Amino acid sequence: MAQAGTNKQPLQGDIRIVIIGKTGAGKSETGNSILGKQEFDCSPGGKISTWYCLKKEMIRLEKNIVVIDTPGLQDSKKPNPIIRASIKNSIEMAYPSSRQENPGPNAILLCLKMGRFTAEDESLFQECLVCFGKEMFDFTIVVFTHEDIWADNIKHSGNIPDHEQYRETLPKFASDFIDKCRQTIFFNNRKIGIEMDKQVKLLLKAIENTINRNGGKLYTPEILQQVVNREKMQHIMNYIYRPIIVNSFLAIGNMYLLWRQIRR
Repeated sequence: MAQAGTNKQPLQGDIRIVIIGKTGAGKSETGNSILGKQEFDCSPGGKISTWYCLKKEMIRLEKNIVVIDTPGLQDSKKPNPIIRASIKNSIEMAYPSSRQENPGPNAILLCLKMGRFTAEDESLFQECLVCFGKEMFDFTIVVFTHEDIWADNIKHSGNIPDHEQYRETLPKFASDFIDKCRQTIFFNNRKIGIEMDKQVKLLLKAIENTINRNGGKLYTPEILQQVVNREKMQHIMNYIYRPIIVNSFLAIGNMYLLWRQIRR
């Protein structure tokens, strides 16, 4: 398991959450469910939630909750540099209004829409690792969204919805990634009242378990900078050494051909 950060949770009861995922995965709806209020734009093509990080803070269920909604990963309308800059902003924005030092979330919620996974989803996981690094696994809770729609489809096909059975049907690239994350939650954003409160309490409990397992540590901007530096170094190494390796193989191949000609 990757090493977590070094800054501890400053206030007991504070919960800082960054929500990530593809456009349409239910990020904003999940944020609204956690806050118990329509704070994030869930309409198709909502400009604020699509292009920028948006932060909301609220006391709910005896917790001071900070939620950062982020632009959709893999959104074809936005180039990667814009998305990655937004990711950086989301980490730096994750602090309660009463205390602005030591920014960073306690938990990263990765929203995945329930259904069939595709090659595009595989590249989503790769993009997550590029943006957050392997360090993200210590802080990430996978939230399977649209559970209600999935369950209705299963019932219409004459079967009984089974979360464990669904997990078993996931492709290897998805199950391998998800198994490295802290926990998995199935979420229905259409629930209301007491049922929604019960569901949110389960999610907050999962986040608190993550906080406790990490000893109160945060995914800090410093951790993110280490990820960025590591990626830059990898690009430099590829730029410098890949041509050398390719040319070396070509030289060896040419020498072998020359040797064979001499042997004749």
